[in-house]
Amino acid sequence: MSVNERLEAYRRKKHKEKMMETIKSSVINAISWNRNDGSEKSTGELTKEEEVKLCEQHLDIQDAEDVLSEGNVQQSKSTVITKVIYLLYFLLWVTLYAIAVKYEFGAVYFVLSALVFICLNTRSGPKRRDEPSAYSVFNPNCEAIEGTLDASQFEREIRYGIGGVR
Repeated sequence: MSVNERLEAYRRKKHKEKMMETIKSSVINAISWNRNDGSEKSTGELTKEEEVKLCEQHLDIQDAEDVLSEGNVQQSKSTVITKVIYLLYFLLWVTLYAIAVKYEFGAVYFVLSALVFICLNTRSGPKRRDEPSAYSVFNPNCEAIEGTLDASQFEREIRYGIGGVR
C-alpha cells in the first residue's frame, strides 16, 4: 500500500469521524438549551501544528496544505448548519409570538422570552483556564481586558480627542 493510498484511507476515516461528530453535536445542540459553542476541543482532535507535523512526515508540504484546507471546508459546513438551526429557532419564536399577539398576550410573551434569552446567554459557570479576569488586578501584570476604560485612556481622550496620541 503506497503512501497516497494510506493517506486517502486516513482522510476518508477522519472525514467520516468528523461528519459523525458534527451530526451528533448538531442534534445535541438542537435539542439542548445548554449549547456547546465549539470552543472546547475534543480529546481525539489534533491541533493545527500536530496536523502539519503528521502530514509532513508522510507527504510534501503541498499535500499537507491540501489536508488542512479540507478541515476548513468542514468547519464552514458546520457554521452553515448552526446558522440554519438559529434561523429555525427564530422562526419558531416569531410564530409563537404571532400566536401570543393574536390572544393579546404578546407583551408578556416578549418580556418572558427576553428574560429567557438573557438567562441562556449569561455564563454562570466558572471561567475557562487561561481566560483573563474582568478585574485587571487578578490578571498577570495587571493587564486590563480589551474594551476596559482606564484613567490614563480617559485622560488622553479628554486632552487629545478620541484618536489622539501623545
